[in-house]
Amino acid sequence: MSTNAPCILIYNPISGHGHLDSWNALFVSSLLESGWQVLALTPDAADLRVRLESKGLAHSAGLQILDWDVLRRSFVEKVMGRLQRLLTKQPFQNPSDPEINYLSPSEFAQRVNKSLKRTSWKPDLVFNMYMDLYKTDQASWEAFEAQSKFPWAGIRFVPKDFPEEAYYRSASAFGMCFLDKQVCEKYREILPGKVLSYLPDITETALPAHPSVLVQQIKNMAAGRKLVFLGGTIGGSKNLYRWYELIGRADAGKWFFLQIGEVHESSLTEDDLSARNQILQNPPENLFIYPEYLQDEKQFNEIISLSDVLFAVYRDFKISSNMPGKAAAFNRPILVSDNYLMGARVVAYEMGCAVPQDDVSKMLSALNALVQPDRLPSLFQGFEAYRQDFSVEALKVRFDHFLSQALIRQGTSFEVTPQQSKSVQRGE
Repeated sequence: MSTNAPCILIYNPISGHGHLDSWNALFVSSLLESGWQVLALTPDAADLRVRLESKGLAHSAGLQILDWDVLRRSFVEKVMGRLQRLLTKQPFQNPSDPEINYLSPSEFAQRVNKSLKRTSWKPDLVFNMYMDLYKTDQASWEAFEAQSKFPWAGIRFVPKDFPEEAYYRSASAFGMCFLDKQVCEKYREILPGKVLSYLPDITETALPAHPSVLVQQIKNMAAGRKLVFLGGTIGGSKNLYRWYELIGRADAGKWFFLQIGEVHESSLTEDDLSARNQILQNPPENLFIYPEYLQDEKQFNEIISLSDVLFAVYRDFKISSNMPGKAAAFNRPILVSDNYLMGARVVAYEMGCAVPQDDVSKMLSALNALVQPDRLPSLFQGFEAYRQDFSVEALKVRFDHFLSQALIRQGTSFEVTPQQSKSVQRGE
């Protein structure tokens, strides 16, 4: 590790929800492998260490994991309480302020500043892994600017049609990353002074060393039937009403359905809740529900690899998802809604079927088509193409290029490693 290698602080504001911890570890590991120095600041340092240990990077000379609890614990608990209410979409305390439970930019600045007092490393850049949960008003970001002592950027998962958030006007914010190429290109026209980049929606693909008890339980219950998988955070977008309708109409002798993940009831529609209550009161024999967050993503992947079709016919879901990446990683056809970004990607890569989000008859027809013996070989080319375009290697190329552009833009002098040089040359 060169002492002249640039240092990046990766700031992960939340843990224990969805695949954000996995993303955090993938970004940290990709930077270490590319030759950057990395400071990591995350609420669950133990989780990050475990994930990095499996990649052989937990003891890297280029890594320091900082102490998250540098702020008063009572303040941390307050922030996490607000986060929990936001993630579960519980009613806001003040309807006139839809961002009342969002994270404070000042807390971001304070935690980074105090953490850096405990290390001799000084980051050239700070990267926030989840900008969607921060307040967006001008006053909040002016307060941040008054405290911020570092240049920073982040990633926005659900960008608005127009970049109206106040952090785009922050002098210390050098740029932003997105998972949608079209959004990135549009924002570049509007924000020519910022460094903006598209990043591929990557996913963890590792499997456990030994079969889990849960997978054996699923195999026993399925008894040779075709497995249809729905997983992740089960909220309103997962289209539970149509999912349960599909289960009711499918041949129970042929199909077995898996629902894996914690359920956020407060975000479900009335139809979702009604259908779910009926299912819980009278559970069908061909449905297995595991209503908890699987901390070990390897086990989550194991269940996906066991499945025959991935169900992702989400409701009004406009953004990117890592589920097509899971499908491609394990050569499993995926069924999605024919609208928006997910539908366009699955159709473009020819790796499954896209159907209307409310048409259960077409969902059932697509399931039957996707498990025909002659169908899977025709999908392999699409799986391989998707794996290449949405790989960790593709992320390294684009993210290294983004960071290098930012360093050059702010006039930072740094030594480029062979890995970084290769990434910059191949970047956009």
